[in-house]
Amino acid sequence: MSYAVETKKRKFHRVLESLTKPSTSDSTKSATAEAPATARDASNKKARLDAPSFSLARNSLLKVARPSSRDSSASSTSRPSFVPWDRERFLERLETFRRVDRWAPKPSAISEVEWAKRGWICTDVARVTCAGNCGGSVVVKLPDELDELDGFDAEKVQERKEVRAKLVEEYADRLVKGHGETCPWRNKGCDATIHRLPLANPEIAISGLEKRYSNLIKMADQLPAADVLHTPEAFDIESLIKILPASFNGSEDTTRTESIETNTETENGKENAQNSEPEPSVSRNAFILAFFGWDSVPDGTAGLVGCSVCFRRLGLWMYKPKPNGDEALYDSLEVVNEHMDYCPWVNGKAQSGTGRATEKPEGLRCGWELLGQALNVRHRRLNRSTTSGDSRAVSEVPSTDEPVADDVNPEAKKASDREWWAKLRRMRQVLHVGSPRKKPTSQ
Repeated sequence: MSYAVETKKRKFHRVLESLTKPSTSDSTKSATAEAPATARDASNKKARLDAPSFSLARNSLLKVARPSSRDSSASSTSRPSFVPWDRERFLERLETFRRVDRWAPKPSAISEVEWAKRGWICTDVARVTCAGNCGGSVVVKLPDELDELDGFDAEKVQERKEVRAKLVEEYADRLVKGHGETCPWRNKGCDATIHRLPLANPEIAISGLEKRYSNLIKMADQLPAADVLHTPEAFDIESLIKILPASFNGSEDTTRTESIETNTETENGKENAQNSEPEPSVSRNAFILAFFGWDSVPDGTAGLVGCSVCFRRLGLWMYKPKPNGDEALYDSLEVVNEHMDYCPWVNGKAQSGTGRATEKPEGLRCGWELLGQALNVRHRRLNRSTTSGDSRAVSEVPSTDEPVADDVNPEAKKASDREWWAKLRRMRQVLHVGSPRKKPTSQ
């Protein structure tokens, strides 16, 4: 081997040793103690020239990089911060704005919902911070609104309004630009449907209603009277209670059976008799609160109910007479107006999740309206299944000597046949089933 080649290899191994050599003498001693006995006895020249020395250096490089790989794997097990599709994480961020000593209501363009959709959490008084730890932080403060009725002149009131409008625009811009340059929340936020309630499936919607009702019925002695609860005019509690499912009471011991009306006709032609099982007793005040999205708070505070999507809380003791006989602090509880304005239980735009400016708010249904629709849909499906079962039972009755209706009326039979063939043709079009074609005859 030439001297030049040997010199280059010596320099190469010296570089490898400098990369793997610890910075302190103590670490050098520990590395020497852990080295194999053959490596300690070998000469420096042989360690530089032999092939095993290269593999030893390579293993040392891998050992140096291994702690960082462990750190990365440990960090990967923690929950990621950028999950704009996760509704539960969105609600967690929104809940940080619940404390009234930290956050005051803001205009809709910079409300807490908009900050939570863009990855912000409330960490201090009027301060929001990026949930992804990008370092972004914004203090959101607006000047108080003025009114001419408070003694201010029109010019000063208008000036204050203009200042507030410019600040709202600036904060709306900070929703995005307040994040760090490399923060993913800067490029994408949550979808407009992230706040929507899962009420499209009637079974899920009714199951949520039953769960809230079961939680509220446990605190029945702390609930205000039903006449204290004010509901919208379109809300008909009696009609809704009649179409509740059989297991609505939330208890396995007592079962709720819907009223079933059956007309029985005696052989002597007597009048029809109507048999119905007694309806269960449903707590009106608990049902009203549960229907409009109110539930017992998770921390179990006595006499406190809250909403799980706008995080508004109500102290029910303010709507009940005091133990000493004094009147309640408030004589009525508006179950709709007590929600936050952006709550999907009462806001049709938030529940629709489209965010289109051209949509008319009166044409959008809010959460409690969709819940009533879910009860009606389930009731209609139950009636259809019951009716179809009755029709099948009638068709299985043995035929008598009396003529069939189709035989008596040939025109009705032809119309029925035409309808049947029309349905068959539509089904073929849907399934793309073509009529069998004859093979061309060879000439």
